Amino acid sequence: MSKLDLSGSWLFRHWYPSSDDSKEESVEYTMDAHQEGDHVTLESKGTDHKEGYVFVRLTIDGLVATGSWHENARMDGPFGGAMYSGAGQLIISKDKRHMEGMWAGAGMDHKANNPRIYTGRWKFTKL
Repeated sequence: MSKLDLSGSWLFRHWYPSSDDSKEESVEYTMDAHQEGDHVTLESKGTDHKEGYVFVRLTIDGLVATGSWHENARMDGPFGGAMYSGAGQLIISKDKRHMEGMWAGAGMDHKANNPRIYTGRWKFTKL
């Protein structure tokens, strides 16, 4: 059982390839975390899903968090409300106020007109 308490509000930022894969972009969400034992769920705040929505489930093992994520992109953004999901891992800082790591998930490579696996960085900072 995890001795960490990761419940509370977090600022979540993740980096991802632009819609044409020409550069890296990022998005931020404020998220609420709820913990039961070694399991943590984080959900973006607000009910206006036009602005985008993220849900993350993590299992804690020491200072490593492993889990899955789901995101609905902003309706008015370049991805037009598309739904994405994948997996990720994070390292929890010793002060338990930061988590950083990588995500992976499928997306469409528009140049090749095929799906492919994309990866990017994640960072959570406790508010």
